[in-house]
Amino acid sequence: MTSRRGKLIEEGARELLQLHGYTVRTIPPEFNKRYPPAHVVASRGTGETRHIRIRKIFRRPSTVDTVESHCTKDLVQYRKYLSRHSEDTGLHCEIWLYFLSHGFCCFEVMMDSVREIPQFFLSVPADPLEIGEV
Repeated sequence: MTSRRGKLIEEGARELLQLHGYTVRTIPPEFNKRYPPAHVVASRGTGETRHIRIRKIFRRPSTVDTVESHCTKDLVQYRKYLSRHSEDTGLHCEIWLYFLSHGFCCFEVMMDSVREIPQFFLSVPADPLEIGEV
């Protein structure tokens, strides 16, 4: 994000995650190198935890290359965190790019790569499998 506290964007991410059944915590701005560089942590009863870093982007394509070139420090920190918690199968580290014209574009950081993941929608389908959620 261009500034650490994009309150409205973080609030929008929180509401979107809560709509999809997550319990959400907003992380205070203090930096602790033992933790991932997340702005928001979302968890569900299934043991799934998502550490989400939000970045505001202006007029750039939302691709894996964009994440790899503009979020290198976040990627390094996430990968260190993942290496220390490799046994936790429900752990997801994500970077959400926010565009004023398009909303969120979501990417998952893995040990050796970055992949685009389906974004959340404002309405929850009757069947969660319709949008690829499990």
